[in-house]
Amino acid sequence: MGIWAVLQLMLAVCSTFFTWFPQAVTKFVAEYHSKGSLSTAAAVFYQALRANVIIYIPVIIGFYFGASFLSFHLIGIAYPPLFQILAFDVFVSACLIQLLAGALLGLRMFREIAFVGLVVGGIFRQILIISFLILLKNFMGLVLGWLVSDTVTAAIYLLLVVRVLGGPRFDFPLRRLLRYYLPLELGQIVAFGQTWVDRVLLVIFVSLSTLGVYNAAVTAFGVLTAVGNAMVNMLFPAYSSIREGNELNMRNSVRLGTRYACFTLIPLAFILLATAKPAITLLVGPSYVRGSLPLSILCFGFAITAFTTGVVPVFLALEETSVAALVNTANVLVSASVAYALLPVWGMVGVSVGRALALVVGASLVVVFARRKITLTIDFHALTKTFIAGGVTAAILCAVQLVYYSRFMLPLYWVTGLVVYLVMLRLLKVVDVADVNLLRGFFGKRLGFITNILAWILLPDRQLTSGEVSV
Repeated sequence: MGIWAVLQLMLAVCSTFFTWFPQAVTKFVAEYHSKGSLSTAAAVFYQALRANVIIYIPVIIGFYFGASFLSFHLIGIAYPPLFQILAFDVFVSACLIQLLAGALLGLRMFREIAFVGLVVGGIFRQILIISFLILLKNFMGLVLGWLVSDTVTAAIYLLLVVRVLGGPRFDFPLRRLLRYYLPLELGQIVAFGQTWVDRVLLVIFVSLSTLGVYNAAVTAFGVLTAVGNAMVNMLFPAYSSIREGNELNMRNSVRLGTRYACFTLIPLAFILLATAKPAITLLVGPSYVRGSLPLSILCFGFAITAFTTGVVPVFLALEETSVAALVNTANVLVSASVAYALLPVWGMVGVSVGRALALVVGASLVVVFARRKITLTIDFHALTKTFIAGGVTAAILCAVQLVYYSRFMLPLYWVTGLVVYLVMLRLLKVVDVADVNLLRGFFGKRLGFITNILAWILLPDRQLTSGEVSV
């Protein structure tokens, strides 16, 4: 797991600092393709591709001939072939695939991207990795699986792009690409720091085994952040559609956004917090049990700040991207500072504390800046009661594990936590008819029975009638 984390870090470094223009390719290819100017769209793509290939040539040479140095200093053993093969995969995945995918997005070939990603990047990739691991019986199998599957993906993407855009052209001004992409690159660097700064410190100061344990905890925590990001992506277009409306519409929308962020994210965070030990040991192995405490700390920090998921899209909708960048920068600085101070004393626990504190600081800044842009209304009633419900759920799950613990009971623990949380929502009378009506509209008629069951559980005073209109 430690070596795997190092390889992921190398790919992330290259994608962040050496891959340029993918968003610019998407933007300009989409713009000129919609105008019917395929020649200009082709020039955008091929100009960006040529620039990236030139950038990556010294990177790949350095990777290949510096493989012994990288191997010794990053994983502590002489394993140069691992990094030599990784050099070629970096070129294919970070340089080629990202630009090709950007062009396909600009051409609105979403179905093709999804199909290739599922078949080649998903099924075929895993079959290759497993086969190479069995044949080679060492870690080379993983990187070879990456390289072959990424090469096939890049080849298919290239055929699709060339079929639409035609042959190479280079008459689009590179300066225009740079002017558009440079602010985005700065944001990419900040996002890299936010995601990887804790593991970079661990690479420098601790053993690979400790890094591997912490990486397993962060990977599990990534499930929560993925759900939060999905909610941001859902709320962003909704807020954008009403940004030209009156202040009252935006205020009410943000209030509902924070309300449903609490309903959704706080229980997930508390349930994972309480079941961190069986989750880590079942999904990764008993030797990673030390990662349960960092995972619990990260989950608690996420639970405290979950409501701001309903506020963050405001900055995107109002085109206040500089504010979002400032918040992310503050996260990186706090996480790095606290982690560096606590790492010598608490190890990876100190690093997780730094990351959790960064979440709290970031949430505070989000609220402060949002109040300057709009009249911010947070549903503190829902926030308080869902936090109480989540805390009680976590306490009961911990008590259940004290009575009988088995990592194989993890699914039952999760189901128990969900039931306890729903019962607590009923006892605290948090959910109202409008909430269940919204669920009815979300699930539709075919899955209406789910809404009826939830209405029966969550509404103690009255049942939802099928004739009520969703809000």
